[in-house]
Parts: sequence; C-alpha cells; structure tokens
Amino acid sequence: MSSKELFTRFIYCLLGWGTVGIVYQYTGQITGQAHILSPSEIDNAVPFSPDAIWLYLSFFLFIPLGYFLSPLRKARSLMYAMQLCALVSGAVYLWYPTTMLYHDYDFSTLSGRVLSALIDIDSPQNLLPSLHVSLTLVVLNALWSTQQKFRTVLAVIWAIAICVSVLVLKRHLFIDVVTGALTACGALVIVHTAKFVLKRNTNE
Repeated sequence: MSSKELFTRFIYCLLGWGTVGIVYQYTGQITGQAHILSPSEIDNAVPFSPDAIWLYLSFFLFIPLGYFLSPLRKARSLMYAMQLCALVSGAVYLWYPTTMLYHDYDFSTLSGRVLSALIDIDSPQNLLPSLHVSLTLVVLNALWSTQQKFRTVLAVIWAIAICVSVLVLKRHLFIDVVTGALTACGALVIVHTAKFVLKRNTNE
C-alpha cells in the first residue's frame, strides 16, 4: 500500500468517523425530556455482565479496520455510509430522544471500573437507533469478501459479538439494535444506488 493510498484511507476514515463524532457529541448535549424505553422479553432474557465492555470497546478497533483493510472503492463507500448513518441517527436523536433505566453493577472489578469510565463520557440518551450497531454493520459490509473467506468469517463473528455486547452490557435495548441494523441497510442501499446511477450516467 502506497503512502498516497494510506493517506486517502486515513482521510476517508477521518471524514466518515469524524461526522459520527460531531453528530453524536452535538445531539448528546441536547437536554430535552428523553423518552424512557422499556425492555422487551428479549432484553430481560439477556444476562447482564460488565465483562462485555471489552467486546463493546473492540468496536473502536473494528471501525478503522474497515477503512484500511477493504478495497479503496469500498473504503470510500464506507465513508458515505457512515455519514448517512450519523445524519439519519442524529435526526432521530433530536426528534425523538430516548433513554433507558440502566443496570446497576459492581464497581470493584476492572470491567466495572472501565464501564464506569465509559459511562462518564457517554451520553445517557441517543439509544435508538444504535450507532454502535449501524456502524459495525456498514464496516462488516466493507470487509466482506468472497475471495478472503477466512477474514470474512472472522469479521462476521466479531461484528455479531459487538452487536450482542451492547445488549449484555445493557447500554442498548433490542429495539435499538433492530433500528440500528435497519439504518445500516438503508444507508448501504442509498450509497450503492447512488454509485450505480452515477456510473450509468457516466457511461452514457
């Protein structure tokens, strides 16, 4: 990989993930009356464990891998998809802010202390849709490769583990996961459709 390509990938990552950070930070500071979401039967069936924090935080390693391991054309599409996820989610956070009753946990363990540090910097709202889930899935799409099957299987397992971790850690509810997945699918459809239309117009 040339230094020019590496720099291009870095810019894609900066613009894509940076948009997410700006939107999340801005909407997380809105001090309105957030709607409290009630857990479903699925949420109640998922056991709580602070140890899920490590899988939850692995998200911050998984995301840049999408930009630096996928083909360059996919890295660019990933940037657009992440920006769309951020803008759509941000609009929902402003229009219908959501929160939940968070689970009590043991502060004495290492996992508990790391979870406390996360809670100190995380927003108690912005639950639905889950950006943790939507961004994980658009990165999984970028890493998906029929030629590199072993890497694809590892990426799928990792992505599933991240999505499950938000439920085990009780940072999100199942409805947040579902809407996060729908947001990712919608963003990918829009990006791929736009690419197809642009390519067709260029060929004409």
